[in-house]
Amino acid sequence: MILALYGAGAMGREFKYIADESGAWSEIVFIDDHTSATQLLGCPVCGFHAFRKRYNPEDVRFAITIGEPKFRREAFARLTEAGYRGALVVHPSAVISPDAEVGEGAVIAHGAFIGSQARIGRNFYGAKGASIGHDAVIGDHVRVGVGAFVGGHTVIGENAFIGSGAMLKDRIHIGEYSVVGIGSAVFSDVEANTTVMGNPARITNEGAQGLLYAPSKQLESRQEAPQQEAPRQEAEAFTPDRVAALYWNAFSGNFPNVDFNPVTFRFHDAGWDSIAQMSLICALEETFHISFKGRETMKINSYRAGLELVRKKLENAKK
Repeated sequence: MILALYGAGAMGREFKYIADESGAWSEIVFIDDHTSATQLLGCPVCGFHAFRKRYNPEDVRFAITIGEPKFRREAFARLTEAGYRGALVVHPSAVISPDAEVGEGAVIAHGAFIGSQARIGRNFYGAKGASIGHDAVIGDHVRVGVGAFVGGHTVIGENAFIGSGAMLKDRIHIGEYSVVGIGSAVFSDVEANTTVMGNPARITNEGAQGLLYAPSKQLESRQEAPQQEAPRQEAEAFTPDRVAALYWNAFSGNFPNVDFNPVTFRFHDAGWDSIAQMSLICALEETFHISFKGRETMKINSYRAGLELVRKKLENAKK
């Protein structure tokens, strides 16, 4: 059977490695309309229309390798409407209870666990070390991040996003399109279309159906402008532009084997695992010669928020 991975980005590479170790696929192909590449990791890459011409639905199963929850759902619908069925990609180190149900299009990563009589919907992604308790019910298009824990009998609605290291108490309900931030501890129900963070988790905003990886307008405009070396006196003064440049440098190239894009960076997104998060903190501390406390890292929930926190710390250090 052929495995089609919809998306030739960082998550696509990770899923390819999981599929390789499972040894269940005769061929792997990437589908991506936004790249000119024709190969990735030795596998063919083609657009959606070219894919449909080359591969028959009866010969292929697919998995969605897009991080953005909204687009994951749309990509899944696009393939199923074209007659293709979702795969079940399971790493050999993962454990799925014999009486658990897992929907098509699911990817279960290294060391993940799914408990007895749990019911998992379609297009699910359980990242490394994720744990789903017994009798839990998880809707379609849900992502559970690295090392996250979902308690027994807990219900998670469609398109919910559970961040890395989050802990969900048993017998609670997480509404559809909700976002649970990285490292959050959730002890009670979360309404639909709501974002929560912290320990105990508190509402940080409503309207979670927006894009989690929305780009920074400020960063986009800076990328378009020609890069010029800042004068020495400006660097010493740590102006906002200088801090932004240093902040960018701290991100770029500091994460081996991690495809880091600062345009889409947010600390609370589950696209990061705990190793990448700690690497980022270490890089910032080394670059700026400052240190972050645990509560401070929780405040970095966007590029702009992180920039402001670094700027304030530098100003305080200068005083």
